[in-house]
Amino acid sequence: MEEQNTTVPKKSKVRTYVLIVIVLAAIVLAVLWWLNYNKYVTTDDANLDSYRIDIASQVSGRISQLLVHEGDTVFEGQPLFEIESSAMLSRKMEAEAQYEQCVAEVAVAKITLSEAKKSYEVAVLAEGLSQKNYNRAKTQFEGDAIPLESLQTYEESWQSAVLQVQIAENRIQSAQANIEAAIKSAESAQANVETMSTDLSYYTIKAPASGVIGKRWSLAGDMISAGQTIFTLNKGTDIWVAIYLEETKFSHIYINQQVKFTLDAYDKLTFYGKIYYIGDNAASEFALVPPNNASGNYTKVTQRIPLKVSIDSVSGDEHQKDHYKLVSGMSATVKIIKDK
Repeated sequence: MEEQNTTVPKKSKVRTYVLIVIVLAAIVLAVLWWLNYNKYVTTDDANLDSYRIDIASQVSGRISQLLVHEGDTVFEGQPLFEIESSAMLSRKMEAEAQYEQCVAEVAVAKITLSEAKKSYEVAVLAEGLSQKNYNRAKTQFEGDAIPLESLQTYEESWQSAVLQVQIAENRIQSAQANIEAAIKSAESAQANVETMSTDLSYYTIKAPASGVIGKRWSLAGDMISAGQTIFTLNKGTDIWVAIYLEETKFSHIYINQQVKFTLDAYDKLTFYGKIYYIGDNAASEFALVPPNNASGNYTKVTQRIPLKVSIDSVSGDEHQKDHYKLVSGMSATVKIIKDK
């Protein structure tokens, strides 16, 4: 009996100690939670985000070659893929041949103008000579040295020479008009060649900005239409933390507020930044199916406000600091530092 009486108090003491430890642990956890609550606005509804560019072709056709793949780093102006362009290339060659023909026509028209000017000079000389002959014959006729028929012959020859001068002038004007028309045709043909060159450039699609190929949506050989997305490009140089914060915590938030956060991928690193964007609308306003209260049945739901946080610095394990890579979509746990 004495042994049983001794055992019962020992068990009672153990239970008491355990209860005390549990109570103390609960108190410590409550104090830590309270301190954390007073110091931070905490949320895990956050992830890394970046600008994404949907890369599409401006023309329809068949993809002849993919020049990059998912995960590749590309630079602005780098070719990404090509579309079959043999038909457009043939049209460009035809336009170039048309342009060369127009240039040749301009050269021929200039030669014609040069010949017309020379013919005009000859006609002017002939007209001057005919006029002198007529004036001489007129003097001779007045002195009864030649008959009237001879005078009329000289007069008709002079009038014919005058007409030849006028014809030569008309030929010059016609040649000048032909040159202007040929030049305009050449300019039109050149513009057509430039248009074809521009259109042909659409068959080689280049990166509009530097970044990383995040997703490929088609393969070589696929038929695509104009505007269809082929690659999604992540601009890796511009990356931030996207937060969707409950409206009940929004009263503590302001621009340039200091923030620290951790990433699930790097448990030994702590990142620091500040809030540089606060959304003007709740996230639900841009949902595919926005909330509608037309039926009269209303259920209050806590709305979330989008925030953006910069990534300014990092501290923690040196090995992870030397090898970490920030990727759009990584999950984050954020602590926004409240005012003291």
